[in-house]
Amino acid sequence: MSTPPTTIVIVGAGFSGAATAVQLLRQARVPLNVVLLNESGRMARGLAYGTDSLEHVLNVPAGNMSALADDPDNFLRYCRWVDERWHAGSFVPRRIYGAYLESLLAAAESATGPQGARLQRVVGRALRVRPPQGGAPAAVRLEDGRELPADHIVLAFGHVAPEHPLDEATRALLGSAYTGDPWRQPLAGCVAPGARVLLVGAGLTALDMLISLDRAGHRGPVHLLSRRGLAPQPHRPQRERPSHPDIDALRARMGATLRGQVRALRQAIDAAVAAGEDWRDWIGALRPHMPGWWRALSAADRRRFIRHLQPHWDTLRHRCAPEAHEVFTRWRAREQLTLDAGRIAEVQPAPGGGFVLSWRPRSGTALRERPIDHVVNCTSPSGRLAGSASPLVAALCADGLVVPDALGLGLLVTDDYRVPDAQGRAAPWLHYVGPLLKARDWEATAIPELRQHAAALARQLAGAD
Repeated sequence: MSTPPTTIVIVGAGFSGAATAVQLLRQARVPLNVVLLNESGRMARGLAYGTDSLEHVLNVPAGNMSALADDPDNFLRYCRWVDERWHAGSFVPRRIYGAYLESLLAAAESATGPQGARLQRVVGRALRVRPPQGGAPAAVRLEDGRELPADHIVLAFGHVAPEHPLDEATRALLGSAYTGDPWRQPLAGCVAPGARVLLVGAGLTALDMLISLDRAGHRGPVHLLSRRGLAPQPHRPQRERPSHPDIDALRARMGATLRGQVRALRQAIDAAVAAGEDWRDWIGALRPHMPGWWRALSAADRRRFIRHLQPHWDTLRHRCAPEAHEVFTRWRAREQLTLDAGRIAEVQPAPGGGFVLSWRPRSGTALRERPIDHVVNCTSPSGRLAGSASPLVAALCADGLVVPDALGLGLLVTDDYRVPDAQGRAAPWLHYVGPLLKARDWEATAIPELRQHAAALARQLAGAD
């Protein structure tokens, strides 16, 4: 009698879910039924790669964006197939990356191996996860009443929606003049060409929104307001030869406290820059060491890092494409764009139409005012699961099947990707892969790390380990 296939339901078909499905199909050593569940019919896209704009480009060069950990040039070959002018240093449109992920999924689906692994695509909204009980397997319950039974469930959702920088009353006052999630509410058609626009946040999302306005020929002024007023940083021109920092020597000088580590890193980077090296090489060289560093920090030092240093680290670590930074520089040069550090105090209607923003500069207490017509929430995606608007996430937390981490970065996950419940028990049937691994590893939100996690989890579930 043949062995019945192991059914693995993957909840979420963005990068992490699609990459895990691809790896399961490629690595299967036992019969597998891989069920890929997504709310929309656009598999292998997610918010990051669902944009249709050619101006929204990847923030990482093509040579570093392969979805397959064991084939680092896979995406580069795809790019050259699409356009032979692209090379390892090209920053290609994000929609091209979405198409690439779809092609990988289709190729893995059609190349069924001898073990009979197969892919089932399901469109639906997950509402709840039911643990195994009474001999029945675990299951994912959908909004339309269907249930997907599973031997293993892989939660592959990403960050929750960004938190609102405005209170409910202010959002109601602004009405259609407020865009709370610009990736779900595109700016096209809702911002007048001459509108005075406030972008709350100054990171990569704000830069994407500025690019959208630039593409639309926006004529009005744009104001970026963030708590620290840090400008986005570009990747260096790819023609420059990277240096090779001595990270082992740096780590030996860093010590065990956060204060000592920051001091040693600053000294090393200052010396390198004085010698003509690029600070970006040091940030990049630290990347593989970040999970071990994060796990070794005390709880108090983790809190200090998040409160005082995370915005600076994120600005240096998560850089933008040079062509995207050129838009930012051009808008500032013609004084159509301003960037300030501060907090919103209040928003009130203006007598002649529009609104008046009152904001408090970071370096002072006196309020400043600015006329605005439209507000866009460009704050970073959140890792705080408590109070999530997602019915599935809310149910997982309420049922005690997952535990948010204390710092609001994601959820608790074991080294082998199992998810501990409220009693600390890591069930063998429930797993997580995706950017909420940041709570465990810190460096877990970009493709080079996520593809490793997808491959490692797939090896376990596909019987390859």
